[in-house]
Amino acid sequence: MIRALAVALLLALPLAACNEDGSSTGSDDSTRTGMGRMVATAPMSTEIQSAGAAPEPMAVGQMAGPPMAEGLQPDAAGFLAYTHDRNLVTEAPDSRVAALEKLCREMAGCSVLTVRVDGSRSGYFEARLPKPGVTRLDDYLSSIAENGEIDRQTSAEDLSDQMVDVKQRIALLTTHRDRLQALYQRSDARLEDLITISRELADTQTRLERAQGEFGRLESRIDRDIYRAQLRAPVTEPGLLAPFGNLGEELLFTLVFTLRDALEVLVWIIGMLPALIPLVLLLTLAVRAIRRRRKG
Repeated sequence: MIRALAVALLLALPLAACNEDGSSTGSDDSTRTGMGRMVATAPMSTEIQSAGAAPEPMAVGQMAGPPMAEGLQPDAAGFLAYTHDRNLVTEAPDSRVAALEKLCREMAGCSVLTVRVDGSRSGYFEARLPKPGVTRLDDYLSSIAENGEIDRQTSAEDLSDQMVDVKQRIALLTTHRDRLQALYQRSDARLEDLITISRELADTQTRLERAQGEFGRLESRIDRDIYRAQLRAPVTEPGLLAPFGNLGEELLFTLVFTLRDALEVLVWIIGMLPALIPLVLLLTLAVRAIRRRRKG
């Protein structure tokens, strides 16, 4: 019945070929070998075969290693993700970073990732851009760099293994999904079989979309390079008064703190006046009394 085929397809194919990490399970166990042979040859009962044409039989083990998609053979020149680092000295790094950001936004396919400015002393710019954009930004940095000098460093990450693995998973999951859809559309399928196939179909579609998204991210990383630029302002030479540069600042701070303390004392005295007035009056009366006694 269709239920036996569906169960075999659900158990054998995901375990044998659709692992998320791209590995395949062993086939030494007799039960798994039996399941794999059921999926490979797609056996059907007389009742199902009479209801419609059966899928074309496949050779044993074919699902464990589908053919690679055309144009996706491992090629180091085609699967390298580049990162470009630039370090330079220039006047007004803050305005230069703003100009880099503007150039990127005007460029098709360029995305600004990070912009950081430390006053007028330094600036940092990071973007993801198409390969022709690297030359355009390099030309701009060369025009603003002090003496036209730029420290350049370019590194590459080989993504060939990831690309091949993801594409293989997409092919496996696509085949698995198509076969589930063919089983789901059979006119003689029972309700419980349809429910089981529907659940597996939804899970397979989710994993397929996840794999396609991962492939898209890898493809975008290869097509667009990461560009990072660190800009610093020139270092000025100290003048003759450099040793006394902080003296005026220290004197100013001392004067400010002294005035603050004096104001605090004045405020305290003003606050104590209501209590001091009676004391002053008593002292005045006492002094007058003492003087009268001496005169008498």
